[in-house]
Amino acid sequence: LGPYEIAAQIGVGGMGEVYRATDTDLARQVAIKVLPASVAADPDRLARFDREAKTLAALNHPNIAAIYGLEKSSGITALVMELVEGPTLAALIAKAAIPTDEALSIARQIAEALEAAHEQGIIHRDLKPANIKLRPDGTVKVLDFGLAKALESAPNAGDFTASPTITSPAMTQAGVILGTAAYMAPEQARGKTVDKRADIWAFGCVLFEMLTGARAFNGDDLTDTIVAVVGKEPDWQALPAGASCVRPLLGRCLKKDPKQRLQAIGDARIQIDELMSGTSDEVAPNGDLAISRRVAPAAIAGLACGALIAALVTWAVIRPATQPPGQSWRFEIVPLPAQALSTQDADRNIAISPDGRHIVYRAGPPTQLVVRATDRLDARPLEGTADARYPFFSPNGQWIGFFDGATLKRVSVTGGPVITICPSRIPRGASWGDDGTIVFATQDTATGLLRVSAGGGEPTVLTRPDAAQGERDHYHPSLLPDGRGILFTTVPLNPAEPTQVAVMDLKTGQRKTLIRNGSQPEYVETGHLLYVVAGTLSAVRFDLGRLEVQSDPMLVVDDVGELDRVSADYTVSRQGTLVHVTVGAADTPGSLVWVDRTGRETPIGAPLHIYSTPRLSPDGTRIAVTIREQQDDVHVFDLKRGTLMRLASSSSDECCPIWTPDGQRIVFASDRNGAFNLYAQAADGTGRVERLTTSANSQHPGWVAPDGSGVLGSEISPTSAGDVLWFPLQAPSSLSAATPPSSSSSPVERLVQSAAIDYFPEVSPNGRYVAYQSNESGRDQVYVRPFPRVNDGVWPVSPSGGTRPAWAKTGRELFYLDPTRALTAVPVQTSGATFVFGNSEKLFDTIVERSYSPRDYDVAPDGRFLMIKRNVLSDQKPAAMVVVVNWFEELKRLLPAN
Repeated sequence: LGPYEIAAQIGVGGMGEVYRATDTDLARQVAIKVLPASVAADPDRLARFDREAKTLAALNHPNIAAIYGLEKSSGITALVMELVEGPTLAALIAKAAIPTDEALSIARQIAEALEAAHEQGIIHRDLKPANIKLRPDGTVKVLDFGLAKALESAPNAGDFTASPTITSPAMTQAGVILGTAAYMAPEQARGKTVDKRADIWAFGCVLFEMLTGARAFNGDDLTDTIVAVVGKEPDWQALPAGASCVRPLLGRCLKKDPKQRLQAIGDARIQIDELMSGTSDEVAPNGDLAISRRVAPAAIAGLACGALIAALVTWAVIRPATQPPGQSWRFEIVPLPAQALSTQDADRNIAISPDGRHIVYRAGPPTQLVVRATDRLDARPLEGTADARYPFFSPNGQWIGFFDGATLKRVSVTGGPVITICPSRIPRGASWGDDGTIVFATQDTATGLLRVSAGGGEPTVLTRPDAAQGERDHYHPSLLPDGRGILFTTVPLNPAEPTQVAVMDLKTGQRKTLIRNGSQPEYVETGHLLYVVAGTLSAVRFDLGRLEVQSDPMLVVDDVGELDRVSADYTVSRQGTLVHVTVGAADTPGSLVWVDRTGRETPIGAPLHIYSTPRLSPDGTRIAVTIREQQDDVHVFDLKRGTLMRLASSSSDECCPIWTPDGQRIVFASDRNGAFNLYAQAADGTGRVERLTTSANSQHPGWVAPDGSGVLGSEISPTSAGDVLWFPLQAPSSLSAATPPSSSSSPVERLVQSAAIDYFPEVSPNGRYVAYQSNESGRDQVYVRPFPRVNDGVWPVSPSGGTRPAWAKTGRELFYLDPTRALTAVPVQTSGATFVFGNSEKLFDTIVERSYSPRDYDVAPDGRFLMIKRNVLSDQKPAAMVVVVNWFEELKRLLPAN
């Protein structure tokens, strides 16, 4: 049909047949509505069809299915329309009633669509669930304005078109009832003049049906249905308890007399906004208080914020609605074991929507985002968010932004497809502004804060760290509500120096320091600036106009789940609900154990610590390991003597140790001079620490050449979120003898470089192949390449995804973790002319690991595995979230605003 290639029929209605088609000119999918041949000769039908085209062309709104054109070819007339994927609202209701919060969100979008149409003088006249679709991204689309009729100054009763549901030979005659019977207004059922108030009635019917799963007016046949519409009331008792606050709105929409009915759909939208934000003072007819200005949405539906049975929920009060004005209250959410709160990364793992109605958190293993509505008992995982990090909400609460590897993404709070926004780096915070832009931070020390449109595009640099002022990086951006400025954390070059809270004036570009010792700032509506100091939350009064601090600091929460010295797990909604993680949830001490291929454990006898990245010496007698407590430090545990020795002494972080092939020295990463670079020291702790690389980029070691000629490792740079690099050293024997190594003078060689994160390289025992982790396919997988000629081949060895590869000392097996963190073995041959590998075999489940951290296991010469076992004490409960409702009242008492 013209430039449109018809693919398949997708629907049939009274106004025509609908087909899926491809627009060959613009290479897009469209919907084609064609008038059937059986009625093509009817002049009245053709006139109505032309009117539909003109009606839709006058509407341009994101919640209304768009019209692209009118095609007339070979005697066929067709509308070319937006193809809306996703189920109809009718299909969703057929499965079950829709929860109150979701129903209100859908209803608000429907109201916006009708409001836009009514402003153009257009009424729908056939609004019903079958004419409403929900796209996978959560967007509502109102379809089929084919029965719409432009408002006239003196409309003529009886000038109606046929209903797509009510069909009869006489339906084109004057006086025929129009619209689907169960959703038509009483005046419409009587064949009288209708106006936009008929759409308001239908809107009420749709909202009632969403909440109850049943039609407001129903009957065994057409006559019974019309009798119910004209003379009966809906079954108000069918409304769920949590929807009592919606009853006044429904009552106004479903008044029989149009003069008594709500007069504008925009008023319904406003009331829904108030209900969703918790600012409505409506009182339901049964006497229950609807969502009050004094009661946050976290208290909706009584005790519904908790989890069922295994979830340990403790309320400070039995019924929040009875709390005195100005009273805050607390309760705790302990997720079920299958959706346990994951706090293994040094970035925020929780976020609350601006209206306080949803909490999103990282769960695992396997890691994914989980959304809990505050009026629901259950939590819902979001598909496509495996390994998601640092979740944050859009200002309207409809979208959740997050980082996935080297990509910034977003997903609807109701689920659906994940949308890519832009490439990124390892994240260190993000904030979604009211203007539709996102400001985010990464571990790329060449840039500080970056800004990008939430719709996608190329990020632009907002700030760059000033090394002359002792700045290493900028973390944790937080946009101010007026859009004028942005708060952020300044990370110092010297780890011994404190982090600082700064602000940037987006109008002038000027920056200044606000707090000399603090991080992770957040401005709240009470006129306070919040920030973290050593895992506690403090507040100062803040002048939003002058961007100035106006008071001394005040400690307001003594623990907010410290993750590292610059990050903590806390989040605050705009209406005053605070959520933070409980003490000790982030890390727990563990022990080092031997594990055989069946998963059977044998204790080693090392003391309890928060261990990570253990590595066995070549002779199997010592373990180099990172202990993550006050700071990250490398220690050496002697298996024969049972002694634990700290390797390097400094106030900086040191991590990720690996042994030289002769077992005499240890190479590790340290940020003692800025970014993480490579250093080495004698394994017995003697001698001085020698710097191997000098770079502004973050680097980590993976393998030392037997002749000491260099180190294979990975690097994060301004141009890449992770590359595999060869770091050559001046003295070929420096890392294979007891003599101190010399710094590299030759340029590094990027062996594996891409837009993806290429990380954790390890070379096979015979030195011929390198295994590494990459997400270039869209998910993390383990790849093998020839070494050092890495471009001579590539083999993906983890068919279902994998991370953290390690070679068996025999060279005949390669191990990795599958997406569920199960240790997996794959047989390999590295001695022949080419690399050969077999089928993977799952061995046993392992602990939860921090995303994008080196492996927390090693392989012994005898085939056993060195593992870390997290020790959970009998009185230690799982990680939990503390929710403080009406927290702003508490904050104002502690530090009164100006």
